[in-house]
Amino acid sequence: MFFKKKMLVIFICLTILLIFSMLISLWIGTTSISIFDIKHLFAVRKDINLERTIFYIRLPRVVMAVITGATLSVSGCVFQSILKNPLADPFTLGISGGAAFGAAIAFVSGLFTVASAILVPLFALGGVLISVFIVYLLSSYKNFDSNSMILSGVVVSYIFSSLVMLLYVLAPSQNVQAALMWLMGNLSYVDINILPVVSIFAFIGVLLLTFYGNILNLIALGGEKSKTVGVNINQTIKILFAIASIMTAITVSMCGVIGFVGLIIPHIMKKIVGVNNTVLIPACALSGALFLLICDTVARIIILPIQVPVGVVTSIIGGVFFICLFVRMKKETK
Repeated sequence: MFFKKKMLVIFICLTILLIFSMLISLWIGTTSISIFDIKHLFAVRKDINLERTIFYIRLPRVVMAVITGATLSVSGCVFQSILKNPLADPFTLGISGGAAFGAAIAFVSGLFTVASAILVPLFALGGVLISVFIVYLLSSYKNFDSNSMILSGVVVSYIFSSLVMLLYVLAPSQNVQAALMWLMGNLSYVDINILPVVSIFAFIGVLLLTFYGNILNLIALGGEKSKTVGVNINQTIKILFAIASIMTAITVSMCGVIGFVGLIIPHIMKKIVGVNNTVLIPACALSGALFLLICDTVARIIILPIQVPVGVVTSIIGGVFFICLFVRMKKETK
């Protein structure tokens, strides 16, 4: 009973913090908007500039930050449970390399100047699907062993990263600048027309993975334990791997490579809510959304009027986090 009350309090607090952070993020930016300016949105003669800033620039960015943070965190949680490795996340499995390669082709070829909102995400998504397929194919020879998956992902990432560097060497400088901004994780290029579709896919994905929470618990305990309750371990891993990969592919293709979210959030939330995936997955979704939203808000205002790519902020925080974690583990072993 105490455990249920504790979880309820945690989820309520996370939800309130997320809503509050979304409101703050709507008002803060290169141009500050007062809470009293809301009345101009409902006036007879509306403030067109204010309406455009809130509904067409900031709101899509806020929603995309929430979706991306939730998706990356949940995917990281699932991959860690499947691989039984706390350092596993979507990018360890080659997803970032595939997205970078696909997007690089679109940017370097100049397609981003024609229809960046559609073509860049499509090319990035294609690159992700290719990398996931290669990792899936390679690791299948070892029955999806944890080490084989991570090793395959690292190898694929290195290959795609090398190809990306080759493309940049051959590309005009102006195209490389735009591509680098995208690769560092940028929520500025969100297409408001695609956003509802991405939101639906992300929501369905989180629900499906939460539904598989108890089965993920069995997988984390080991294959033999899963077989005793009639779970086809290999088939289930394939399904979960596909769902998490597609979720990540869709969000990464929209906003670029944003690292460490899928590593940091599951690790922290395990300390707070435990390792039960039926609770951990939705907790990761809320906290991941909150984390990335805060990071993006900081990225927008930390060096005004320049907007720093959010991937830079998450990488700095992630690096500091793992240095602290390493020092702590070193002390505990003494």
